[in-house]
Amino acid sequence: MNPVRAGIVAKASHYLYSSASNYVNDCGLLTIEKADYPVVDVLNLNNFAKYNDY
Repeated sequence: MNPVRAGIVAKASHYLYSSASNYVNDCGLLTIEKADYPVVDVLNLNNFAKYNDY
């Protein structure tokens, strides 16, 4: 269940196991790589070649 809806925390970034803390506080349990742009534009079918090159 969602920890915010369950009343465990007030914000998702406050939940220890949420990746939201990586985006809000720039720290979390796991290191994530933030992309400046999406690797694949799912609306553009020709864009999957970019994904294959990634």
